[in-house]
Amino acid sequence: MKLYAIAPDGTPVFVHDYAGEALGEDYALADVVENFALGRFEGDVLVLTRKELRDMKNFADASSFDHAEGFIEMCLEMSRVAATLPGDTVRFVSEFG
Repeated sequence: MKLYAIAPDGTPVFVHDYAGEALGEDYALADVVENFALGRFEGDVLVLTRKELRDMKNFADASSFDHAEGFIEMCLEMSRVAATLPGDTVRFVSEFG
């Protein structure tokens, strides 16, 4: 499964390829909300504000030993991609279409 950010014009921007099963890890986009209490879902889309994105990166850095490696990598990749996109919020979706 792949994770995408949705650019303001609706274009999908690749963020992360879930490798959890291959690594024996189980994580998902919803874990950002569950583990860090950040963002909100609008249907299947996770919406994060710029502050929440900064907090997510800080939480991921600080708790890298407390969560699956793939989950931390996903959070850091979300942060990196979000930095390239404009807007007050960034939307993420696990499958695009």
